[in-house]
Amino acid sequence: MTYRAFLPVLLLVLVGPVLAAAASPDTVSAQGTIVYLDGTATVDARPAGVGDVIPLGATIRTAAASELEVVFRDRNILRLGELTTLVFNPGNLQVGSSLQQGSLALVLKNLVNGASADHNFYIRTPSTAAGVRGTLFFIKVEDPSTTYVCVCNGVVQLADGSQVGTLNVRSAHHTAYRFSGTGGTPTVSPAPLLYHSDADMEALAAKVGVTVDWTEAQ
Repeated sequence: MTYRAFLPVLLLVLVGPVLAAAASPDTVSAQGTIVYLDGTATVDARPAGVGDVIPLGATIRTAAASELEVVFRDRNILRLGELTTLVFNPGNLQVGSSLQQGSLALVLKNLVNGASADHNFYIRTPSTAAGVRGTLFFIKVEDPSTTYVCVCNGVVQLADGSQVGTLNVRSAHHTAYRFSGTGGTPTVSPAPLLYHSDADMEALAAKVGVTVDWTEAQ
């Protein structure tokens, strides 16, 4: 696997400063709304319900046998699986969102205007970081040192936790990797399709009016 230099971007994802500013129209639109909940969940330790607004920086947690879906900017939707902890921050490109445990399926088709050419959305786990330019993908923290990532359809820039490299993935139909290790030089290896299916992603995409063409990277 060939890497190219990625240190400045990874530092931006992992340790960039949080900028305090008044809410702009774009920031407000990045706030999420819970559109589906099966089971129980909390937002900043308070019980969550359908219709609740998710502010930027909020921590969402789902319980066992529970699922929750959040829509932001109309054509972006996130599905949190059971026992998932997510810090929701799609409007802050200095910090990004953080998946601390559990799994997340994402359909992202209306992201931040004026972001870099490489990515418009960041998400971090204990062992990897991803920059996204509008895509369908799935990510699961299998354990504190191992993350499974599938680029289901689209373009994702993946970085391991060593802060030295990046992997650009363009996929029309499920290209998956497993990142193992949080220190030194983590192992990056191809992985099979796990935890989700075409039907899962198509159903999620349909909720925001997106039809998936599995013949090309959208």
